[in-house]
Amino acid sequence: MVVNGRGNKISPEDTNRVVKISGVEARQGPLGRPVLMVLIASLVLALIAWAGAEIFGESTDNDAATRIEETTPAAKDTDQGAVDNAPATGEQMQPAPVDKDPTPQTGSSG
Repeated sequence: MVVNGRGNKISPEDTNRVVKISGVEARQGPLGRPVLMVLIASLVLALIAWAGAEIFGESTDNDAATRIEETTPAAKDTDQGAVDNAPATGEQMQPAPVDKDPTPQTGSSG
């Protein structure tokens, strides 16, 4: 006699027996309309939750408080304090320096 993990005794005839089961019989549950209805219902509920979050987010957004009115500058003396960064005629512009260290700097050394 063989004892399985639950403590039940199994005869040698039962351990050597071959059982043929079709794929439909081996399934835990049927496919088809019930599964499709669950999938559709969960998709609809997810869309409702998403729409609720969007509506709540828009209602609490304060874009009006951060909006800045743009005005056009006065037409008088717009050259005052302007810097001309254009290279001299016939010369190429030098590229700006680039920070190549991708890690952020920390306040402590070493």
